Amino acid sequence: MPNKKVERFVILSAPRSGSNMLCTMLQSHPDILCHHEIFNPNGLFYALPLRTSEFSLADGIQHRDAQPLRCLSRLWQSNLGHKAVGFKMTHCQNQTVFSHLLHDSGIKKIILERRNQLKVHVSKLIAEQSGVWEDYSTLPPHARCQVKVDIEQLQTDIALNQSYYQQIRDTLHLCGQDWCEVEYEAINTPSQRRLMLEFLNLDNVPLVAQSRKQTPKDLSEVIVNYQELLRCEEPALRSQLTSLDG
Repeated sequence: MPNKKVERFVILSAPRSGSNMLCTMLQSHPDILCHHEIFNPNGLFYALPLRTSEFSLADGIQHRDAQPLRCLSRLWQSNLGHKAVGFKMTHCQNQTVFSHLLHDSGIKKIILERRNQLKVHVSKLIAEQSGVWEDYSTLPPHARCQVKVDIEQLQTDIALNQSYYQQIRDTLHLCGQDWCEVEYEAINTPSQRRLMLEFLNLDNVPLVAQSRKQTPKDLSEVIVNYQELLRCEEPALRSQLTSLDG
């Protein structure tokens, strides 16, 4: 059983919604150990400071997938002296773990959502083209990829993300659980920081993000069919095209 003094938490977020940035922010708190995607199909992504260490929760992907709840239990137990330990999870990952997390009221849920779903989609396209899904470099960014937005695929992605968030909120509501809502566009504000740290019963201290954004504020820099999208009859899409927040 995990130490009762340790707060357990999970960040639930659609892909490309700022969850890597949030993980690094929480990891910068002296009392938090925050891993990234422990149940990513392609690997176990530990907290950044541990990636060059011998820290391990499972002997590879196959071992993790054969006993996912045992891996999760080891995660809670391996707090390394921190007062809170957690990780992030996106949709289409281990469903056994996902269901367990949602129904365990002792695990605190932080729901991270990005209002601008067009930027979520563009960020995904950029990552698919560049092969870079995480970027923690302090060096100047390379030349940006140019991507084409297919409206039907965009709408499919938006529907998938909306369904994922709805499932989470419906389940937590039915189970009578509280959760913490965080908006990507306001992730660096003092009010959002205070909200998260109070939810985790931790001291409110400054948090520092290490992740670098891949999507520019001005989407006209990367969307090759930007002018075509501007002529779209969907007002919501046009407003997201010209939004400069986040």
